[in-house]
Amino acid sequence: MDNDEALERLENGGYYVAVDVPVDCEFGVDTATWRTGEAFAGVKAIPIGLHFVTTSAASASSGDASGMRVGEFVDVEQSGTVIVRRWDASLETFASGCGMDKEDAERRARAAREMHAFDKNMAFYPKEIEASWNGLSGYITKDVLNRCGVGVGARVVPGDPDGEARDAAASRVVPYFDNVQRAPMFTVDAVSRQPKGITPAEVSALNINPSLRLEHALTCFGGDGWRGLLGEFQLAFVLLMGLSSMAALEQWKKLAHVVTFCAESAVFEYPDLYSGFIDAIKAQLVRAGEDFFVDDYSEDSFLRPCLAALMRIDVSQAPEREIIDMDLERKLVEIASKLSTLARDVKKKFGLDLVEEAEDARRAEYRAREDEDAPIIVELSEGHYMSMQSEDTSLIECPGEDAHPADSNASRMSWMVPP
Repeated sequence: MDNDEALERLENGGYYVAVDVPVDCEFGVDTATWRTGEAFAGVKAIPIGLHFVTTSAASASSGDASGMRVGEFVDVEQSGTVIVRRWDASLETFASGCGMDKEDAERRARAAREMHAFDKNMAFYPKEIEASWNGLSGYITKDVLNRCGVGVGARVVPGDPDGEARDAAASRVVPYFDNVQRAPMFTVDAVSRQPKGITPAEVSALNINPSLRLEHALTCFGGDGWRGLLGEFQLAFVLLMGLSSMAALEQWKKLAHVVTFCAESAVFEYPDLYSGFIDAIKAQLVRAGEDFFVDDYSEDSFLRPCLAALMRIDVSQAPEREIIDMDLERKLVEIASKLSTLARDVKKKFGLDLVEEAEDARRAEYRAREDEDAPIIVELSEGHYMSMQSEDTSLIECPGEDAHPADSNASRMSWMVPP
């Protein structure tokens, strides 16, 4: 990077000034991480938009950054935005708010912005991760963060999928005090198989019909609709990668299931959702390691059938309409192209043939339907069977030396239809 490019990035970006960070902490912004040294002062040239900052304190015994990760979403609203944070040794992360009085924070912000006072001790935001971060977070908005209780500036901790954080998610209670670290509170009703406020009959319908589950999930995000769903899907993955949050993993898995298992038919109703979903999961898989399909995150193979279900989309099977919607046609062609690229990339990186897996699943369903439609043969007595197909209740002769003709006077049970 030459001097002109560096100056342009500094002028157009923002600063995250980190004060009193101890040595050997792990400090991350978006998908980049650094190990802090004695003079570490933060990160500069951060592009405009939302970003995720993480810290993990070093262990006193080993010196490794083995403490619990704590995250924070920050907003670089415009060129020259400066965010100031002071480390709190008692919390082993940044203090609430700025961690200092307003005047001191403003003085440091002016020094960073106008005099570049801390530049020599600040890391440059890596230009090569900008596109990757945009792909991972494009649908994450302040509304998405606020709905999940992790608004800009809140200190975010991983949370427990089976503990108090999940209970809090049900009540939607957000701590009032700024210094309270918060676990994410996902929209659990969107993925629940027994959502609150619906009848038992509606619960049964949701569990039988995947399209109804998707429709219900979208209503849970209010006016944000499919954009809100994708925003929470991306947020869950960011918290999974950034904080190793198991609560985020659970929400990510369930949202993927809700979207993909009705994709074959729902794509014609929600083309924008599926176009965005393919982009989102493609960016996530780029971020995943090559052993992603065999590690702890996916050992139950939840993702493979989800991706196979997504690959069952066939845009040529669109329902006939009296008036041709050219915008829909264009979107469907785009989706087909994105699916082809996704299948190719997954096969190259992970060695999985998603198209073949989708065909295997389709053949298995076809065989299951054939088995359901086959006649049921009930054994009555030696040499005789009854066919229970449709209205036919005739006896079938079984070849053998003791076989009896169907019109014989052999004894019959009282419930059987007379010959």
